Amino acid sequence: MNPSARSPRRATLLAVVLASTITLGACSAVDGDKPKPPAGASAKPDQDKSGKPAAHWSYEGAEGPDKWGDLGHGFGTCTTGREQSPIDLTPGTAQKKPAAITVDYKPAPVKLENNGHTIQANVPAGSRITVDGAPYELQQFHFHLPSEHTVQGKGTTMELHFVHKNAQGRLAVLGVLMEEKPGTSAFAALWKSLPDREGRTVQTAQAVDLNKLLPAQRAGYQYAGSLTTPPCSEGVKWTVLKETVAVSPDEAAAYRKLFPKSNRPVQPQHDREVLVSDPQS
Repeated sequence: MNPSARSPRRATLLAVVLASTITLGACSAVDGDKPKPPAGASAKPDQDKSGKPAAHWSYEGAEGPDKWGDLGHGFGTCTTGREQSPIDLTPGTAQKKPAAITVDYKPAPVKLENNGHTIQANVPAGSRITVDGAPYELQQFHFHLPSEHTVQGKGTTMELHFVHKNAQGRLAVLGVLMEEKPGTSAFAALWKSLPDREGRTVQTAQAVDLNKLLPAQRAGYQYAGSLTTPPCSEGVKWTVLKETVAVSPDEAAAYRKLFPKSNRPVQPQHDREVLVSDPQS
């Protein structure tokens, strides 16, 4: 028998092995386009820290904000928490002195990531805010549309959140309300690089001056709150600046095309105080 000849059975087996190899290669390519889990998270994006399948959540429908607490996997605080964010920012009459806050942001390139819920900008070390003398390092900033916080019942076109963490792992968020206005905005350079598909990242070629994304006046509303996305963890120090910044109509439309709705509705204030801070630079 010719050693180079193959029986029909061997030919069939070879075809199956070859097809399996091609299929695995295709899965690897798809998985490689998914965002990497953050530090401390499960190595697999479809699992939580305990190794269980991660709960999917959304801003609308059966997995929308009013259902987050029922999705399991540590999301219960979204329903049972008493210090949830966002809220309507209506200052009370309390005489308590607000925390002094200073901003120290450094120009730097950022990596924009489409994580399926928002555009998140991951930043290098070096930028921080100081809250009553305690430093909080900037971790990332991201956007919501429309705004999550309201002021006396009125929202804005979008909202920007700068997320900071101190040495003990506690969070402080600086919120910036974005109002749609004609003309060129400080966000123009970022909008040129928005990743248009979940899992994609884009590194900005030039350094971004984060200070230009803030209003000139730094007076703001302060209160004790939470993350505005699952697991809705509490203990977050919130400052939402009173003065708005401009976003152009074209920029708002481009973001709305990616994420038509990406805001959690306002939550009950309960007995929390809303304080108003003085302008700081």
